[in-house]
Amino acid sequence: MFDVAIIGSGPAGSSCAAFCANAGLRTLLLEREKFPREKVCGDCLNPACWPILRRLQLIERVRMLPHGVLDRVEFIGIGGRTLAVNLPVGDEAEIAVKRSLFDQLLMRRARELGASISEGRTVTALAAPDAGRENWTITASEETFESRVLIAADGRNSTVARLCNLIPRGTKERVALQTHLPLPHDFGNRVVLQFLPEGYSGQAPVGNGELNLCLVSVPRKIAALRNWAETRFGISAEHSWRTITPLTRAPIAPARRALFLVGDAARVVEPFTGEGIYYAMASGELAAGAIVRNVMGGVKAK
Repeated sequence: MFDVAIIGSGPAGSSCAAFCANAGLRTLLLEREKFPREKVCGDCLNPACWPILRRLQLIERVRMLPHGVLDRVEFIGIGGRTLAVNLPVGDEAEIAVKRSLFDQLLMRRARELGASISEGRTVTALAAPDAGRENWTITASEETFESRVLIAADGRNSTVARLCNLIPRGTKERVALQTHLPLPHDFGNRVVLQFLPEGYSGQAPVGNGELNLCLVSVPRKIAALRNWAETRFGISAEHSWRTITPLTRAPIAPARRALFLVGDAARVVEPFTGEGIYYAMASGELAAGAIVRNVMGGVKAK
């Protein structure tokens, strides 16, 4: 029996778990994968992340991870015209760090603060609170848990949202491909958003001589965009890519008692650049605060 059960331990779920556990709530974090793992993402932490990381007491540990420091963003138009915008410098600089490292650090912090974490757990069934049941019942990998509050932090194709019939009817949407490559020697400390007839590409150095490369397009053009990337960066046709779809900005409302959706599960994303890590962490912290104040009555459970 828990006060809060969180499904998914990306930045939204682990941040929420850390804040809930730190407030004294009996917190469960269920994750279907085994960490560390990579994730389709641009890997960039914008300066707005630092205050949240400070409240989690993680700033120094994040800065110890291999990362790239980004001093400017370049927008490259279809015709090749470039617009460069300087980014903040110093302690508030934007950095790029691999999600396998960043997410594992956040999960570890949630565990340090008292959250119970179980990896390799796939949620297969949910029973919502009703007139005869006060708590959520969660079935994951043939084990059952109960919780007063449920947090869906399991991505844009959220299992929780699907089991609660909250995901809207599917439409043809964009597809994303992502990989890491050796960093070109002349790339510099920049993040690139490049627009092409086939779609667009995001590129950023993540430290240790690696480049994060993301491609986004509609299904009928994604193969052509991948061909462009193979030529531009000297990638073999057999190279392995991670992929995710759909990419949509249509939000999902919780519409259930004692249920919160955070991060990608709530479709929280910046619509122009696609940046989502800050919004994931911020929504996780907001949900934790709402639970402590409103659901738990502001009283610590421990």
